[in-house]
Amino acid sequence: MIAGEARLCPGRVPHRACANGFPMTPPIFLTEDDVRDLVSVRHAINALDGCFGAPDGDVAVLPRQRAPLPGGPFQVMAATYAPRVFGLKAYSGAPQGTFYHVLLYSHAERRLLALIEANLLSQLRTGAASGLATRHMAPAEAPVLAVIGTGKQAFWQAAAIASVRDITEIRVHGRDADRRAAFARAVEMQLGIPTQPVDDARRCVEGADIIATITKAREPVCLSHWVKDGAHVNVAGSNAADRREVDGALVTRAALLATDDLAQARIEAAEFRDLAAAGLLDWGTVRPLSDIVRNPPSRAAGDVTLFKSLGVASEDIALAEVVYARALAAGRGRPIESGRAASFPGGMS
Repeated sequence: MIAGEARLCPGRVPHRACANGFPMTPPIFLTEDDVRDLVSVRHAINALDGCFGAPDGDVAVLPRQRAPLPGGPFQVMAATYAPRVFGLKAYSGAPQGTFYHVLLYSHAERRLLALIEANLLSQLRTGAASGLATRHMAPAEAPVLAVIGTGKQAFWQAAAIASVRDITEIRVHGRDADRRAAFARAVEMQLGIPTQPVDDARRCVEGADIIATITKAREPVCLSHWVKDGAHVNVAGSNAADRREVDGALVTRAALLATDDLAQARIEAAEFRDLAAAGLLDWGTVRPLSDIVRNPPSRAAGDVTLFKSLGVASEDIALAEVVYARALAAGRGRPIESGRAASFPGGMS
């Protein structure tokens, strides 16, 4: 279903000129089905690896902004990825679900390239961030994965982590027994890795080499004394100042702390903010994921490492670029017709 690697200037696509590798074609609209067919979790991890490995100054992030709406806030986040692309993601909840869209622009020409439905894209990039952090921070031998949470994001945590480590056992925990069992069956069927539903969070975590929390919990679901020495923890579910998935003891115990964006972490990473406010955490000890990718750390056998994932717009834009390039190569997407700016009487424009 996934085509071969895309060329950014595929000859089969009619175009007038190429700048930054993109043909001068009209912007296109890409659906959730297009995203599903065009990219995998490995594409997502590699896209983020390139973005976080980019030279200083090439990537700039505007942290998530929230505007109140009945039923849930309207949220917007943006990033530039020079000299390639820039763009934004906007989303808001509704009774029938949450709707995500990415606007992707050419950096060189400042023109719209694509409007992309981005629910799956968001899930893929969140999983990919944990996969990328795991690639650089977790022990090389880490066969047991524990996942706390069984929502729509949880599968991609397991899939991404299993793509960068040789996982032979997965344990999953969630509050609802039926959903937990169904999720375990789905993970095992799709990843081909033995997966067990566990009715107790502590038993799920104890002895695991890698742990992923992917919940909306307001109080910790993973405690330090459950986590074995040498484990790596991805804290991926909470991105608000009133939500906490791990306790402060685990954060202060970690030999290495990382996050995808320090400025956004100061706003949204409650697990770090609480400790910093109490004088128990120096923000200078928290490394950005870009630094981890460019300068992979060494780790002692017993070190606990922790990645606090918030989900930042550079991740969305980096993956959206790959989706767009592969769509051009595959002939996917519906052109968006656009006209020149309207003219108004009296010289107004």
